[in-house]
Amino acid sequence: MSEPAPTVTLTIDGRPVTVPRGTTVWHAARRAGIEIPIFCYHDRMPPLGACRMCLVQVEKVPKLATSCTLEAAEGMVVHTTTPEVKAAQEAILEYLLINHPLDCPICDKGGECPLQDQTFRWGPGRSRFIETKRDFAKPVSLGPVLVLDRERCILCWRCVRFGELVAGDDALKGFDRGFRSEINTPFTQPVRSKFIGNTIAICPVGALTAKSYRFAARPWDNHPVDSVCTLCGVGCAVTFDVRGNVIRRTRAGERPEVNDIWLCDLGFFGHGYVQHPERLTEPLVRRDGALQPASWEEALEAVARRIRAAGGAQVALLGGSRMSNEDAYVAARVFRSVVGTPHLDCRLDARRGSPSLGLTWGLTTPISGIADADVVLLVGCDLTEEYPVLWLRLKQALDRGTAVVAVTSKALEVERHLAHHLLHRHGEGSAVLAALRHALDGDRDGASAGGVEPDRITAAATALRGARRPLVMIGRAALEAVDGPEALAEVRAICRRWGVRPSVLRGRGNVFGAMLGGLLPDTAPGGRPLEEVRGELQRLWGAPPAAEGGLTAPEIIEAAAAGRLDVLYVIGGDPATDVPDRSRWTAARARVPFVVVQDAFLTETAQDADVVLPALVLPEKDGTVSSLEGRIQRIRAAVRGPGAARGDWQILAALARVLGATVAYSDWEEIFDEMRAVIPELRLGERAPLAPRRPAEEGNGGTAGARPGPTAPVSASGPSPLDPPFPLTLIVGEVLFDRGAMSARAPAVADLAGEPWAILHPEDARRAAVEDGDPVVVSSPRGALALRARLSTAILPGQAYVPRGFDAAPVNVLVDPGDPVTRVRVAGL
Repeated sequence: MSEPAPTVTLTIDGRPVTVPRGTTVWHAARRAGIEIPIFCYHDRMPPLGACRMCLVQVEKVPKLATSCTLEAAEGMVVHTTTPEVKAAQEAILEYLLINHPLDCPICDKGGECPLQDQTFRWGPGRSRFIETKRDFAKPVSLGPVLVLDRERCILCWRCVRFGELVAGDDALKGFDRGFRSEINTPFTQPVRSKFIGNTIAICPVGALTAKSYRFAARPWDNHPVDSVCTLCGVGCAVTFDVRGNVIRRTRAGERPEVNDIWLCDLGFFGHGYVQHPERLTEPLVRRDGALQPASWEEALEAVARRIRAAGGAQVALLGGSRMSNEDAYVAARVFRSVVGTPHLDCRLDARRGSPSLGLTWGLTTPISGIADADVVLLVGCDLTEEYPVLWLRLKQALDRGTAVVAVTSKALEVERHLAHHLLHRHGEGSAVLAALRHALDGDRDGASAGGVEPDRITAAATALRGARRPLVMIGRAALEAVDGPEALAEVRAICRRWGVRPSVLRGRGNVFGAMLGGLLPDTAPGGRPLEEVRGELQRLWGAPPAAEGGLTAPEIIEAAAAGRLDVLYVIGGDPATDVPDRSRWTAARARVPFVVVQDAFLTETAQDADVVLPALVLPEKDGTVSSLEGRIQRIRAAVRGPGAARGDWQILAALARVLGATVAYSDWEEIFDEMRAVIPELRLGERAPLAPRRPAEEGNGGTAGARPGPTAPVSASGPSPLDPPFPLTLIVGEVLFDRGAMSARAPAVADLAGEPWAILHPEDARRAAVEDGDPVVVSSPRGALALRARLSTAILPGQAYVPRGFDAAPVNVLVDPGDPVTRVRVAGL
């Protein structure tokens, strides 16, 4: 048995308090139920002692001391309410209020302001200062979402220290000295951060406010609803502040095992789409070549009629990531047991042949366990762009000495925090990983790989070699590259060396919950083989489910293009912009006689559909969702949906009734209980990861057990005299802020995203006579996009990087499905 941690006993205001050695006096007082006021201190950052508000008197110490920095000692006697302490607190507050404006009636912080509260409780009651207060022009815009009122700032440094210590982005800084001190951005440029909403949340006054919430509501007017953010897949706890059936503000909820108390800016500002005026409010049916309003009865009967005529094998379902777990489960039940089709998949963005189609997606470790890793290997992962709160966990690990090695074809925003970054040519990551594996085994042959020098590979291997608690993450960028299967095989070989499994990070929204609910062609709900639970499903569903052997999402698109499908049903997704290559979707849509779209907006796919059914979005639903670690979390309806829109599972149950089947549920809890009969691990608040796939399926046809060797690149990334019309290799990647179906209708996120853009290396830009910020056309043999050029060394020469997610400039129009590598050219306008 381990010995108990040493403790100390001190006395605070006459009360004996025993605390672990190393505890501050402030924390000791808090444990005893004694409140000491603070401004600069925040319990997720080291103490600073700058504001002096937490002063206390310690016997035998000549001066008052800041309790947030003072370590408790054995026998220490502390007083928090003596006349000296009270006088100091009054003086600090009086000093802060010399120039702080008394504009509480119009300040957005009014009603939840620590300065306001502490002035009432500890302040002097009146000020001796009668001089004119300092005045600034206001407000100062620090970026698309952030506003600064300089005269309100009390220089507590919380916002600055959050950027330095928690996020690692140094978004805000302090400038000048004395009464000229102020907070601003470096070089007064628009703030660059994925986490600026947190600085607004922790600001103890109204100095930092959000443009989207400015003058929108008072805290006592809001009705708070605790729920989950489903925009990226991490599953952060949030609170929606609702007023007048409108989500006025999103705040981070506290969930230590997931997001702690933080949120990224997509979560803070990305829910504006919920009340967008373009929401669908009634069913639409195509008549005389145009979508026209219809009743629910008419629309569902039209769908049922075509499904009956088609038969199960000629019907397919493509599900997106905007469903709850219960929605996905009911969809799997209706299409497998009522429609009778095995063709259903939620992985809309997957490419045919991608090794991730045969993998169990998600984290193999709890989110809270990321900070405990001593070595982290990131392969094709850009955490700040894909899963930002995971970066905050990784930053905690870095602060404890963790070595992070990244293998990517694009530089990362967090570059300066990495121990080693092996920036390689696109499509040659597997060669770099093979060289890294050989170096780990002590084979130093001095060979470079993918444009990475051998000494850098050796240095990275040295950092990885002593791993005791390694964590390996592989992302979509690596899996979807031309050498994806080889890269995965190399990652697995490295993982076997350490005895761990790789975490496969891809997919946004509730795609993990969709897979858990059963929207996969080859598995039942929970990820188990269908045949293992066929009898149980037949008992629960009242009809046998369609057999295994269904088509994956890419295969569904190909089957549609070949004319083998009669009905395609799309829920919560937009294949026109989500599928990796636009031409395949265009061919598929041209050959499918009947398309149904169930969604909240008239997406590009919906505009060309035969029936459109208006659906609720997740903040309007009760139920559960799953995070990328498999944690089951409760969502609550914050607002009512518009018009006649319905929840996804309600729509599907109604369709089943029209088809002559009974799929009756009273609420989400009844569905959840039924899911637990199939997925015993399902528990609210706990992790219920998908069951691992069968070994033959993992690794894309048996590559899992192979011992790979170095992989030759499929196509050179640099300019080639044999390929002069299209000299650049296209890299397609993820960005946090985009302009997709939902984000384009969230004004703050649309502003953060800006207009569509492409990254060019300065050498390539020079050859194309392109300057930073110029409008350009990026073209391939398949199509062209008008974008804005960004010049950067984030990619190696001979490549062009274009992000997904901009529906006005969908990068999938450039992709040639027949070529493993897409080549493009760039020309100025």
